[in-house]
Amino acid sequence: MFASDICILGAGPAGCALAVRMAELGHRVCLIERATFPRAHLGESLTPGVLPLLNVLGVREAVEAAGFSRVDAVRVEWGQGPQWRRDPRREGLLVDRGHFDALLLDCAKALGVRVLQPAVLRERRWDADGWHLRIQSNEGSIELNAKFLADACGRAAVLPGRRRHTGGRTLALYAYWRGRRLPLEPRIEAGDDAWYWGVPLPDGSYNTLIFVDFDHFRSAPHVAVTERFRELISRSRIMAGCHDAQAGPVRACDATPYVDENSVTACSIKVGDAALAIDPLSSSGVQKALQNALAGAVVVNTLLRRPDSWEAALRFFRDSLHTASSSHCRWAAALYQEVAQRGGGPFWRERAVGAVSSPGRAQSTMPVHRQLNSDAVFHVSPQLEFVDQPCIDGQFVTVKTALRHPSLDGPMAFLGGWEIGPLVKQLPGGLTPVQIARSWASQVPLDTGLALVSWLVDHDILVPAVFATQDSATLYQAQSGGHEELLESAVSSHAAG
Repeated sequence: MFASDICILGAGPAGCALAVRMAELGHRVCLIERATFPRAHLGESLTPGVLPLLNVLGVREAVEAAGFSRVDAVRVEWGQGPQWRRDPRREGLLVDRGHFDALLLDCAKALGVRVLQPAVLRERRWDADGWHLRIQSNEGSIELNAKFLADACGRAAVLPGRRRHTGGRTLALYAYWRGRRLPLEPRIEAGDDAWYWGVPLPDGSYNTLIFVDFDHFRSAPHVAVTERFRELISRSRIMAGCHDAQAGPVRACDATPYVDENSVTACSIKVGDAALAIDPLSSSGVQKALQNALAGAVVVNTLLRRPDSWEAALRFFRDSLHTASSSHCRWAAALYQEVAQRGGGPFWRERAVGAVSSPGRAQSTMPVHRQLNSDAVFHVSPQLEFVDQPCIDGQFVTVKTALRHPSLDGPMAFLGGWEIGPLVKQLPGGLTPVQIARSWASQVPLDTGLALVSWLVDHDILVPAVFATQDSATLYQAQSGGHEELLESAVSSHAAG
């Protein structure tokens, strides 16, 4: 029998990310994986946002050294003819998931994580002393005691939950093609009652996925899945020009988006797809799984080391899941609506539900930079509220004063890495931008303060009132060097948070 602080089930990206971060925080970690690596897995196209997360985990160099292909461009046919979506920075990756996941697992092992693979959890029991687990592995039957249990088993989650579907029930049919003249680029295409996604892989094969309505597919006259797949492929241009290519076995998997309403307790957590599955249109499932796991590590660290903060930790994790789910739902619905408005059928109309345009903010007649250079004075918007919001502060979840305003997706405690609530809360009315920034001088450098003011003005959190006689333009020009770069940094940091 051995003991650990946390036992993690599943060594995919979310499980490995959680294991790495928990080990870095000084916890004893055991990671259990059913499959032997390398093993095939969907999710081979990684969005540009994955690389910064790999950097946080300390595995970016190893992944880049693996020589995975970079994404230059994606061919898109979304009801308006072929178009190219280009990425000049080439930060997207096309990976062999077996190799990619093994690199993450090697990182966890290097940090001292105990890995049992292949291994299966046979029994689990919770009491006042923690979790008592029995694991079957190549080493035989192993007894493990753990303070905390994490489920990173994807859609096949082990811990009980309460999943709420956040989009139309969707089935993915997919097959790997081999042959000459396979496409060299990713392709995405809207069909009559399905959409298509093609990905070139490092081994020279090409994966094609077709996303269809689950209930419609099941209710159609009985036809073998392979025949149905070929018929759907024949309706598209996804494999145009690949007449000599042959598809391997056709497989199917659930691709319905959902959020688990029971994702975290005082002694357990779900990360990755076990907690949240987003619409595959985003192609950012791996990115979201890594983000979710890194946030989950802070939550678990808080629960283990600051148990008095359990309410804030649980609320933070649940709120972050719902915020991410809602954001992705709106984004996906808007894309479905593009096709629905051009005559798309039920498949598109049903998935476009919830695609509402964000209410436009009333725009000032004067651009933001002109307002900051003028003698205009500002007040805090009457629509602004200050609320207590649990958020990540270093290695723990803590409660901070946050801003809540109609222009924001949700309460915001940090902007550009600065705690923004107390800064705004202390402001009297009737100050110019420079005066506001100078009032923060003991806490924030002046140029940074001006960048924060610019963002707050642009989002109607600070609103113009009257003009003062003080000439602030000269002071602004003299002391705000680097303002544009700081503003971009502030906005980027807020978006990343």
